[in-house]
Amino acid sequence: MMGQFRLLSFSTNVHNVKSDSFYLKREEIEELMDNLKTLPEMKEAFILSIPERTEILYFSTKALQDQIYSAIASCDSISNLPFQNEFQQTSIERKIFEHLSELCFGIQSFSFGATPLFPQYIQAFSLALENGLVGDYIDKWWNHLIATNNFIKNQADYQLPNFSISFTVSDMVSELVKNIKQPKIALIGFSSLSKKVYQNLTNKGFKKIAIVGESIKPFSSLNDKELNNFIFEQIDQVENVIQENDIIISSLEGGERILHSDYFNHNYNSTKIFVDLSIKSNFSSVLDNNDQIIPFDLSDIYKIIERKIEINKKWIKKSKPIISKMNHEFFNWLDKKRGQEMLLMANGLLTGNIFDYQYHDKGIIIDDSLIKNAMVFKKTNIALLKKSIEKINSQTRYKDILNFKKLVNDFYQYN
Repeated sequence: MMGQFRLLSFSTNVHNVKSDSFYLKREEIEELMDNLKTLPEMKEAFILSIPERTEILYFSTKALQDQIYSAIASCDSISNLPFQNEFQQTSIERKIFEHLSELCFGIQSFSFGATPLFPQYIQAFSLALENGLVGDYIDKWWNHLIATNNFIKNQADYQLPNFSISFTVSDMVSELVKNIKQPKIALIGFSSLSKKVYQNLTNKGFKKIAIVGESIKPFSSLNDKELNNFIFEQIDQVENVIQENDIIISSLEGGERILHSDYFNHNYNSTKIFVDLSIKSNFSSVLDNNDQIIPFDLSDIYKIIERKIEINKKWIKKSKPIISKMNHEFFNWLDKKRGQEMLLMANGLLTGNIFDYQYHDKGIIIDDSLIKNAMVFKKTNIALLKKSIEKINSQTRYKDILNFKKLVNDFYQYN
């Protein structure tokens, strides 16, 4: 029985749930893969799961969305599991691989803020390989993605379009401190936005970041690496923190009550950067006349994002045709492999006793009197088989032929 690719997909953006409410951790993916390997219909699988989305690509002889959902639900550690109907099942292979390619390289035309997921794809493929769920099909698809990635980097001057405020701030900090050997960074306030900025800065390699707050409780959700990378300061030490650090990032709403302009009226050894991420505060304007302080606020951040979006639009215009061309080559390979498999299956059917009742169970619907004379000699059989394959090749897409019934009935219908 021939198989095909199917995709089980869940996106937090579609269902408006919290970004961290559902995704599969590594150990949960491994547990799910162990369960999938017990299904006789399951041949290959690739599972990508991050807080924003979960994509389960699998190659099987029949749809297995019910079994996969049950396997996910059986993981005791998973909380906030979405309803089954919130997982979208797709079986049109061309659409599946176009969608996955767009995610991989961040070229969704409807969202210029999409982040390329190629690094996450590398991890997902490695996990599938370790768990024995990579066969000829996924292996070929993965090599296709690597070739596409290399082609884009060589032809389109690859960009990394991260457009969120937190990413933009961390990117901006990275640029500003290039000439400072050991930059000192401080975060004043610890909102959800400043938490993301802190995590992005940590991922970029910045260490011993000062965090000023009223309590250390908001830090309890950080992982061990992040917990060991900051210095906590009480809010009443904010003036000292400002003096000791090169870049100060504030997310305080109504920061004027805590941050006084006098705190910045000192003689510093070097120019300081002050980034105000609050929505309502206008504190950065107070610093406009301070020669030793360079202030930025949210409007400045948005201008940077807008410029990045324009750059990325041009990048997408170059990259999308490249990805489409590479996808087309993969689809051609997929069709050719299906044709070869179908040829082997058809040969297997013809080498047996074609009038044996065993074939009737597979769906043969024929009039024996019409084909009896034509099936006497092997050479005639081979010629008839080749003619049939040519017709199926021109009139039927291999990827749509799912089982022996359709294969055999199409074969006799065309002849």
